[in-house]
Amino acid sequence: MFFVLSKEVSNQSNIPLKKITQSLLIIAALFSLSQSAQAQLYINELMARNSTGISDDFFEQDDWLEIYNAGSITNLAGYFLSDDPLLLTKWEIPNTNAGLTTVLPNNHILFWLDNDITQGEDHANFRLSGDGETIFLVMPDGVTIIDSVTYPVQAPDISYGRSCDGCPDWIFFDNSTPDDNNAEVIPSTETLFINEVLTNNTSNIVDVFGEHEAWLEIYNPNPFQVNLARYTLEDVNSGSAYTFPTSSPILTTIDAEGFIVIWMDGQFEQGEDHAFTIDPSGELRLKGEDESIVDTYSYQDAGENISWGRSTDGGPSSISYTIPTPRVTNTLVIVQPELLYINEVMTTNLSDTTDVMGEFEDWFEVYNPGPNAVNIAGYYFTDNPANPDKWRVPLDLPSETTIPAGGFLLFWADEDQSQGWNHTNFRLNNAGESLSLYSPDGFTLGDFIALGLIGDDLTYGRETDGSPNWVNFLETTPEYSNNGATVNIALLQEDQLKMYPNPVASGQMVKLTESADIIVSEMGGKVLIRENQTLVINTDSLSRGLYLVQINQKYTLKLLIN
Repeated sequence: MFFVLSKEVSNQSNIPLKKITQSLLIIAALFSLSQSAQAQLYINELMARNSTGISDDFFEQDDWLEIYNAGSITNLAGYFLSDDPLLLTKWEIPNTNAGLTTVLPNNHILFWLDNDITQGEDHANFRLSGDGETIFLVMPDGVTIIDSVTYPVQAPDISYGRSCDGCPDWIFFDNSTPDDNNAEVIPSTETLFINEVLTNNTSNIVDVFGEHEAWLEIYNPNPFQVNLARYTLEDVNSGSAYTFPTSSPILTTIDAEGFIVIWMDGQFEQGEDHAFTIDPSGELRLKGEDESIVDTYSYQDAGENISWGRSTDGGPSSISYTIPTPRVTNTLVIVQPELLYINEVMTTNLSDTTDVMGEFEDWFEVYNPGPNAVNIAGYYFTDNPANPDKWRVPLDLPSETTIPAGGFLLFWADEDQSQGWNHTNFRLNNAGESLSLYSPDGFTLGDFIALGLIGDDLTYGRETDGSPNWVNFLETTPEYSNNGATVNIALLQEDQLKMYPNPVASGQMVKLTESADIIVSEMGGKVLIRENQTLVINTDSLSRGLYLVQINQKYTLKLLIN
């Protein structure tokens, strides 16, 4: 914008030329300010797993995202929100209701990311991923990115936001602040119990690195979840102490009336749920941030793979358990699962199969090889071994949840339970993770599969129904037999490429027999190394544990570091 000042103007006015110039400069500054206001919009806070938090106008607890306006009055109609860097125009904010799309200066506006645009102008056509992703706020030109945030894996009902409105630092909020100023409110210290301890673990549960480590279990008797962040665990005898960090609530949050396992291995680098090493017998103390003692527990050396725990959850007396019960009640009644197989899995469904809503979603199939029908009601599925009872098959629909003899049942892993009984509360990570089936006790494992990178519109499945050999299928067979389906031939040639030595010591080079594109990830799916056309894998950055190595985006090998 240009301003022209002439002598004629100044001569026709009693205002001095200097003041006119100052006024025009102020006008220019205000105009510039109004233009730059568009850049003063911030993605300010989000919640990607809203289970018990705020509800929209339809009483649904959906994902939400808050934008903060540090500039002038702005109607966001015509702006875009997206979770796809290749499609920045994924959702255009409508211009049909300015009351739902206008944000005042120093104020906030909330959008529901629930993939349901029929519910209003503030409802987007996509959902947030609880596994973490990148969100973009884009100018009406569809190209200019105003703001973006890449967020990590999210815990239920804990938001992720700027430490203050528009501030550069991002933190987790146990007490979220939707449509309000961002400010951290420290939760009060709650009642918790050290509930069970296993010090000599050689064949019990393993951590995400595949290691058998000493562990303890903490029980939350409250009707609400509790984040251990800022609590301190102490060894009374040795003086060792560990304060749980605030950086990863997915690893430190205990469900309402639930349990959490803390690995007592001294390997702090392996995650926020790894604390100091403990002796075979001793005394432990849990303290709140206010230094109040939450619980003190004395444990004994019960023997190899035998735990020592309270006889009832949180109770005063303790006994030894020949069958330890990590992450579940100490009074658990073991329920052996029927013979069932996770038979086929799709993690990137672009054009393959739609659900009843016409949407392309992740899915997995369960196969019953037996001669009798099996009602799978009450069984659990999870994509996180640390949370075995993550999603439960409904109990009240036997006609839907029964798998006929030799039959199949399909489940949609779309994180949208509102769409039907067979829609889970988690999605599958197409970069690799695991999928598990547990019996109705929420503890006894029925089946497990580690997933690598599968590829668009391909599935990973048993080569024949129920067989131990897993392959990628070019021809997918949801709710039908895998037998005879077209297989990705590259998988059958895996022996052409060797990876050695395996196992390997940390810091030692792993060699490939031919150059390949490789992706090394944790068993939980977190990508650690990417290399293009390499002959070696440098393990300097990897600690002891089990990893997945994806080769040329075609198949996956397991790498064990001792």
